[in-house]
Amino acid sequence: MRFWDTYNLHLLTLACLCVAVYLGVCWETMPPLKRALGFFVIGITLHEWEETRFPGGFFDLMTRKFGISEYTPQQVGRAHGAAVIAIVFFAFVPFLLSDIRWLALVSGVLGVFEAFIHVAGIRIHRLKYPYSPGMATALVCLLPSSVLIFTYAAPGAGWGWAAAIAYYLAVFAVMEVLVWRAFGISPKDLPQKMAKLRGGDGRR
Repeated sequence: MRFWDTYNLHLLTLACLCVAVYLGVCWETMPPLKRALGFFVIGITLHEWEETRFPGGFFDLMTRKFGISEYTPQQVGRAHGAAVIAIVFFAFVPFLLSDIRWLALVSGVLGVFEAFIHVAGIRIHRLKYPYSPGMATALVCLLPSSVLIFTYAAPGAGWGWAAAIAYYLAVFAVMEVLVWRAFGISPKDLPQKMAKLRGGDGRR
């Protein structure tokens, strides 16, 4: 577990490099939707680096907003490990199973959500500059990839949208529980923490 807590971002990056190599080798025979999903995998990996390392600070913003004043590097690593597991289901599974079009929609939904939440995060966290950690890759990488994914996967999706939204919400909910457990917050405490977030009275 300690190895995973420490190196989950590096393992994610290694998996991303495998996808990048596959894209390069099989580009000519690859369907457009799979290409878009491959770009999304690369984009979400870069996004995680931006949120956590260059420049980083995403977890610091969130913990301060929820009134968490102290945490250890291991807690951050464990929380990010939960996010990496979610990324496997959000991005890598749709890429590997690109013939299942409603799964591709899951990646698109995530990309739009990330772009929105990072722009909104400027106001939510009352930041001094028009930037929140992860916003650049969300807008430059994830959002364009999502547009391509929707272009190829959305036509004729029908009830696939319902399956995609249900899948997305289920994975996101499990990820959130695991993330906050890593910081010592029980799921039963989340409503109170969310009330603080809405009221803007979190520690700043």
